[in-house]
Amino acid sequence: MFADERKTKIEDMLKRHASVTTSELTEAFGVSVETIRRDLEYMESQGLLKRVHGGAVAMRRLQSYTSLSGRRREHQPEKHSLALKACSYIKEGDFIALDAGSTTYELAALLGERFRALTVLTHSLEVMKILEEKENIRVVLAGGFYLPAEKCFCGHLALDMVRQLHISKCFIAPSAISLNFGISDHMQELIAVQRAFLEIADQAYILADSSKFETCAPMKISDFDPRFTCITDSGLPDQVWEAYKKASVDVVRG
Repeated sequence: MFADERKTKIEDMLKRHASVTTSELTEAFGVSVETIRRDLEYMESQGLLKRVHGGAVAMRRLQSYTSLSGRRREHQPEKHSLALKACSYIKEGDFIALDAGSTTYELAALLGERFRALTVLTHSLEVMKILEEKENIRVVLAGGFYLPAEKCFCGHLALDMVRQLHISKCFIAPSAISLNFGISDHMQELIAVQRAFLEIADQAYILADSSKFETCAPMKISDFDPRFTCITDSGLPDQVWEAYKKASVDVVRG
């Protein structure tokens, strides 16, 4: 197999799996470790991948927008797994904020079962509906202009309310995470509220299933910050986890 053909196949593998190991590539192509290392070095110089210890990870891919109803059907086991992990960072009596979106719905559903006293700030009508009958959960709804597509509130009225508060922890559910671009999403109206949550929180937890890593949405929410902990599922490849660790980004897998 010629080198150009091998590199094309490596690129195809990264599109499907987000990461590859050197041992996988040597076995797949029947070539030496040194040959694969040269391939990866060249592909990294062309911006096609990022080399990490033991292999390579895909460079960021631009995501297309998926409707809320569509996202609710995607990666449900992974979202439930990371929501369980997120619960371990919440303590009785905490005042927390929950972002809008399908991932935070999973977390909201667990709160009433696992905690006896919490206050939850949210701009999500669906999160409020999940929590409204939980006597042990006090809900603060940041109202404003209603965004039907995302079943949440946004705009300056919601932002004015959020910025009058101080919370211990916020849980943000972006569309995408990338080492180079940070955390990102698709809708400016939602990003403004997400940024406000980050501003008023002592600690921030970024909830993202493994499919969102090393992808980008069109608009940046924030760069990574030492206050941030990224929570994902066990499906995140070791190579990707190690790349984030090397970049001093705290990532925990459920």
